[in-house]
Formats: sequence, structure tokens, C-alpha cells
Amino acid sequence: MAESDSSRRGLQRTLAMLAVIPMASAIGEIVRGPQGVPGGSPDVAPTVDSSLRYANVFKFAVAAAMWPQLGRVEQSPVVTFALSTIFVGGLARLRSWRQRGRPHPITVAAIALETFGVAGLLAWQKSLASSSTPPQT
Repeated sequence: MAESDSSRRGLQRTLAMLAVIPMASAIGEIVRGPQGVPGGSPDVAPTVDSSLRYANVFKFAVAAAMWPQLGRVEQSPVVTFALSTIFVGGLARLRSWRQRGRPHPITVAAIALETFGVAGLLAWQKSLASSSTPPQT
């Protein structure tokens, strides 16, 4: 049980710290628009600028929604949904990379975190959920 509690606290801390990244990034991109994106440029169509700022509100919301759920991290469908959404976002960035070319190195690191890192976090959460659920009779 102590090992499970330690693992649970580890996942809680990891998710709490990692949630700061999209929140800070979202604030920067909402305030600065395309110039807030690593390697960004102000030379985008107004619709692209508008869409970027709008989409970043959701990136901010994912982090904000995750924090209150950390107390029940192993059972929270909100955490699972948020992590799954981040994973799909990473796949969308991979599609962009394929269609438009290699992004800024910071974005490449974000893609790795959003895909491989999040897959690991989902596996960690599932492991905790299965170890904390009593067997059904």
C-alpha cells in the first residue's frame, strides 16, 4: 500500500507541475498572439491570429480543470480525458509537421511530451487505478 501511495503522490506532483507548462504557454499565446509561439511571427492572417488566441483558452482550461482532480487522480475521468486530449493534440501537431515541415525545437519537445510523455502518464494512471480498485466478487 505504501508503494501505491508513493506512486499516487508522484503522479499527482508530476501532473500538477506539468499542468503549469500549457497554462503558461496559453497565457503567452493569448496575450502575444503568434509572437508568443516559439519561432512565431506577426505575419499571419487575422483569422489565424484569432484562431490561435481562441484555441489557447482551451489549452489554459485543460490545466485549470486538471488541478482540482488531482486528489482522485487514479479514478478521475477528467484527468483521463484531459490527458487523452493532449495526446490527440500532439498527433495533430505531428500532422502539421508532416504537412508544413519541422517546427521550432521547443515545439518538437512539446510534441514528444504530448505523445510519448502523456502515453506514459495514462499508463501510470491506469496502473494506479487497477491497484486501488478492489477485486469484484
